[in-house]
Amino acid sequence: MNHSNVKSDRSESQPLLRPARKEDATQVIPLLHQAIDDIVYALAGEGDHEKAMQILQQFYVQEDNRISYRNITVMEQDEQVAGILVAYDGGEADRLDQPILDRPGRSTDEKYTLVKETRPGEYYLDTLSVSEAYQGQGIGKALMAAFEQQGRELGHSQVSLIVERDNGRALMLYERQGYIKDEVIVIAGHEYNHMVKPIL
Repeated sequence: MNHSNVKSDRSESQPLLRPARKEDATQVIPLLHQAIDDIVYALAGEGDHEKAMQILQQFYVQEDNRISYRNITVMEQDEQVAGILVAYDGGEADRLDQPILDRPGRSTDEKYTLVKETRPGEYYLDTLSVSEAYQGQGIGKALMAAFEQQGRELGHSQVSLIVERDNGRALMLYERQGYIKDEVIVIAGHEYNHMVKPIL
């Protein structure tokens, strides 16, 4: 077989799925904001955008809260963070939210109330976000598969996520992947469907 016209393109690296690192903060936090929008202010307990983003960066580099780098998996491509996955055990949600609620200076305004999004017995997809520059390349699908695989490896029989009720495209996508709506929750004034899927 003649291999002479098989080109090796080294300029585009293969996507790499890996645990997030502290030094990824400046790339991860904007992707988090892209996905969860107004919920960033509830997490930060702060209405000013710049301050809220700084607070989230501080939580990201800490060890033990819901948006800690330890709960995040990244898809790296061309040495950039192309997508992120934030996931954790639903039974740990209260413990992971406590440092966020205890932050000195956190606003007590009702609009920043943290709503419980998950339950014990679930492996919860908190956030999935793909950089606009890398959308349409299967990264979101690969991150979803990684999320479900993590759930299995950690011994969970069910995974869960939430999706805005008026996001018909995402709802259809998740339903096609076997997710079933089981309740509606309200976060930051928006209604979300809580959806579950058995993974055993």
